[in-house]
Amino acid sequence: MIRTIMLNTVKTHGDMSCEVKVVRSKDHCVGILRYKAFEAGMISGPDEKSVLAHFRSICRMIDSEGAIVREGILMLGYHNGAFGGNVLFVDGEVIGEWHSDDEEWCHFTASGTTDVTCSAPSPWMLHDAIACWARSGNHTSEA
Repeated sequence: MIRTIMLNTVKTHGDMSCEVKVVRSKDHCVGILRYKAFEAGMISGPDEKSVLAHFRSICRMIDSEGAIVREGILMLGYHNGAFGGNVLFVDGEVIGEWHSDDEEWCHFTASGTTDVTCSAPSPWMLHDAIACWARSGNHTSEA
């Protein structure tokens, strides 16, 4: 079957946007998240309404939890001065938590573990390290 992709709508919220595309052969929608001009992740659902509802929930986390989204991963507590919080994929799966220590180093501990999984000298660099860890295959739903 021929797969057609059509751009249905673009919604924005501050510097975040979501481009919703309908994939006809699979009868589902995909939303491409962007922060400013940079792709930040993808969300999907059975229809445009569900993708946009998911986008709104991500925007609420950015506004109320100080989250930042990059590479398909949300870090809560980033912009609100908490310097710690849950870490989750944009689909909502919590994969761990992060915090900053007294020397301002940042540490991520994966769900289901007690040892620090990775550390970095800044939240931004920790976000990169978490994304690398997640892409490496070390992440599983059971972790």
